[in-house]
Amino acid sequence: MFFNTMLDMVNRKKRDEDRRKASINFALGMGIAATIGLLKGILYAPKSGKETRDELKKKAEDALETIREKVKHKAEIVKKTTAHAAQELKSTLQPKPTARKKRSGTASA
Repeated sequence: MFFNTMLDMVNRKKRDEDRRKASINFALGMGIAATIGLLKGILYAPKSGKETRDELKKKAEDALETIREKVKHKAEIVKKTTAHAAQELKSTLQPKPTARKKRSGTASA
C-alpha cells in the first residue's frame, strides 16, 4: 500500500513537470509565431519597403527621444532628492549650539 502511494506521488510529480514543460513550449511557440506574423505583416504591407523602413526608423527615433526625456527628467528628480537628503543629513549631524550659562562671580587670581 505504501509503495503504491509513493509511486502515485512520483507519477503525479512527473505529470506536473511534463505539463509545465508543455506550457512553456506552447508559450514559446506562440511568441515565435506572433513575431513571424508581425514581420510578415510589415514586409507585405501596402507601403513600399523604403517607406516602411523610414516609418520604422522614425518611430524608433521617437521612442528613443521619449526614453531620453524620461531618463533626464528622472535624473533631475533624483538629483534634487539627493541634494535635499544630503542637506537634511548634514543638518542632522551638525552639533546643535547649546546655551552656555554665564558664570557669575569673579575669577580668583
